[in-house]
Amino acid sequence: MLPERLRLARQYLDDAEYLLAAERLASAVSRAYYAAYQAMWAALGDPPRAEGWRHGAIIQHFVRGYWFAPAHPATGPGLLEPLRFGLRRLYHLRLAVDYTGLSISRASADLAQQTVAQTLAAIDQHTPGGPL
Repeated sequence: MLPERLRLARQYLDDAEYLLAAERLASAVSRAYYAAYQAMWAALGDPPRAEGWRHGAIIQHFVRGYWFAPAHPATGPGLLEPLRFGLRRLYHLRLAVDYTGLSISRASADLAQQTVAQTLAAIDQHTPGGPL
C-alpha cells in the first residue's frame, strides 16, 4: 500500500466534492476519476513496468483483487466485480468531459463521486490493519 497515493486520492476526492458543490460538473468528474485512479494505484502498488499504470489495466487489476487475495483464481469474476462497471463508466465519462467537452448532468457527477467513495471503502475494507 502506498500511503502517499492514498492521501492524494482523498485530496482529489475533496477537490471533486468542492467542484461539484460549485456546479463545475465536468471538472468534478475529472478530479473524481483521478481520485479513483490514485486510490487503485495505492492499493495495487507500483506497476510491473516503470512508466505507470495504464488506465484500462489499472481497473482490470484492481477489480481482480489480487492485491489483497493473491491466491484468487485467474479465471472467473474478480473479487471486486461490483466496482468494475462504475469504474469503467467513470473512466469513459472522464475521457468525454476532458477531450470532447461533453456536458454532463448533476446525476452523472454525483455518481462519479459515489464510485470513488465505494472504491476507497473497498480499499479500507481490504487493507490489513484497517484504513490508512
